[in-house]
Amino acid sequence: MNILLADDDALVIESLGVILSSDPALTIVGSVTNGHDAVSFVRGHAVDLVLMDIQMPGMDGIAATKMIHDEFPKIKILMLTTFHDYQNIHRSLQAGASGYLLKSDDTKKQIMTIKSVYAGLPVISEEALRSYTSSKPLAQLTQRENEILVHIANGLSNKEIADRQFITEGTVRNAISMILEKLQVRDRTQLAIYYWQQKR
Repeated sequence: MNILLADDDALVIESLGVILSSDPALTIVGSVTNGHDAVSFVRGHAVDLVLMDIQMPGMDGIAATKMIHDEFPKIKILMLTTFHDYQNIHRSLQAGASGYLLKSDDTKKQIMTIKSVYAGLPVISEEALRSYTSSKPLAQLTQRENEILVHIANGLSNKEIADRQFITEGTVRNAISMILEKLQVRDRTQLAIYYWQQKR
């Protein structure tokens, strides 16, 4: 897995280099100190995952995340930051981040999270997730919307949901749009995260 590090703190870059080099499956292909350079780097190099800080000079990590996600949707972006407030987490996920990790999380967890995000699993640090969901406004979903939300959280496709609910795929799509609006989230990944956190 080719990883780009984006952080304006030289000590963080150095420590990440030591941590990640301990795993033979991970290869650091470069490091940058701002969002502009992160975008430029992925345009010219083979990158599978970006470890992205939020607060950087020039273009911040959230703006860079959106640009990279829009241009290279296959590249996974994992936020690695000290911020765990609702606004930063929400903005990061809206921009296209696949996960949200705190610099205070232990080394093993950081490596495990990187691999999970690369495998396509949305991951948010437990502390960040607590901040995210505790600030999220609750919404009243209909019974059908709740049932569809459960199916989404369990990874079912629209067709599979339609078959189980005995409704059309179009009805499923409309219901998902309504759920997204009510919960004020961007996509299925956020819906799954929201659901499982409420079940904790």
